Amino acid sequence: MKTIAYFVSENIKTHQRFIYNQIVKITNYRTIVIGPFDNTERTEFPFENYYNINKIKDLKKFFEEQDIIAIHAHHGSHGQEILPVCEKYNIPLIVSIRGRDGSDRQEIFEKNAKRYSALNKHGAHYYPVCQYLAEGLRRLGIPAENMHVLYGGIELDLFPYSNRTLPTEGEIRVLSVGRLVDKKGFVTLIKAFKRIYSQYPNARLHIIGAGEDEKRIKSTIAEYTLKDVVILRGAMDSKQVSDELKKAHIFCLASQTAKNGDIEGIPNALKEAMASGLPVVSTRHAGIPELIEHQRTGYLAPEKNEMELAKGIQFFIENPDIWNDFTERARKVIEEKFDVNKQIIEQQRLYSLINTVKTETATKTNTETETKKKTKAESETATKTNTETETKKKTKAESETETKTNTETETKKKTKAESETKTNTESETKKKTKAESETETKTNTETETKKKTKAESEKKTKKETKKKTKAESETETKTNTETETKKKTKAESEKKKEMKKKSKTKTKTEKSKKKK
Repeated sequence: MKTIAYFVSENIKTHQRFIYNQIVKITNYRTIVIGPFDNTERTEFPFENYYNINKIKDLKKFFEEQDIIAIHAHHGSHGQEILPVCEKYNIPLIVSIRGRDGSDRQEIFEKNAKRYSALNKHGAHYYPVCQYLAEGLRRLGIPAENMHVLYGGIELDLFPYSNRTLPTEGEIRVLSVGRLVDKKGFVTLIKAFKRIYSQYPNARLHIIGAGEDEKRIKSTIAEYTLKDVVILRGAMDSKQVSDELKKAHIFCLASQTAKNGDIEGIPNALKEAMASGLPVVSTRHAGIPELIEHQRTGYLAPEKNEMELAKGIQFFIENPDIWNDFTERARKVIEEKFDVNKQIIEQQRLYSLINTVKTETATKTNTETETKKKTKAESETATKTNTETETKKKTKAESETETKTNTETETKKKTKAESETKTNTESETKKKTKAESETETKTNTETETKKKTKAESEKKTKKETKKKTKAESETETKTNTETETKKKTKAESEKKKEMKKKSKTKTKTEKSKKKK
């Protein structure tokens, strides 16, 4: 049988019987409890299969041997505490959300959002105890598909129904049950009851519970001079509470949002009172309107409103004839939606979803593992085949390379021999050519010398001819010059004679003119 492990950080307290029932009443799964403390029989709710997680040497082996399919923590803070273990060993985590751990109020929002951010990464599943808390969890960032509302159930046989009537004389007993803490609203209830007492002096308020606000509550009782009118009864177990419900006439719980953001889910004390046949008065707070329909199965007042709360108590005191109609309808609601046996069936159905997911995950993991193994084998075979092929190719290539190398070596040797022969031939040819070249050069040199001598001789003859021609030319030029000079001199002489002749003629003419 598959096992659900419940994680608790301490022994279950007297007022937490509902948690104990959710563990021991499971039948479709084997249940064990784990926690960080030593088990003790000095508790109201001992566990047969309890294990101190800090003393388990090999947790992996322990979880495998126990065949654990999930760990269920009964509070958000407990889920956060066991999360590292769930992450390390890959175990699904379930967290019940009951009140403060599902609050999205400003005072506590950041703390809760941070807490569930870590849980969400692991894929945790959440079981809020009412729709109101589920809405708060959505605002805190929890996926809707990971949430399932699981109402807390009560033992109907422990809280049998009986018709109530208002007493004509004696005490009218108003009862309230809950821890003495801010969110239970006991200070508001005491202030409201002051108004009731002023109208109905035979009315008394009995408060069952213990807690951190006890001194403040006692101080309020003294302030409103309600000693012996408001009676603090202390903590009681479920059987004792059941007996006190039978003695009461009206039940009232003034739940409210605490200063630190703490809130209710749906208080079990209201369910127990409704199951027992008591007219109930409460507030429009958190999940309470999911339990009580105003002026049909009970009376609802705004939270922290003492006047309206007093009106609710007064409503039933003044209308005793409607009690049975209200209480019978209320009992039916409890039987249909808050019977512990029905809720255990629903709880096991939700576990099966986790089991299915785990099985599918395991199957998927195994399939993936087998696929990986098969792929690995195929890969290794392919690798081996490829290696062999590559080896053959390499061997063939090496063989071809070797043949090629040998061929190239022979070719090189042949080429070298041919080269050497060619070199020798070229060397002989060069020597022969050199000798011929030297002979040809010598012949050319001698020819050139002869040509040079002939050219020099011709040049010398030409030069001598030029000198002679030049001298002759100069002589001729000189003769011509002298002839020209003589001609010029003769012309000038003739010109002078002409001018002289003209001058004499002119003179004679002038003298002739003068004589006349």
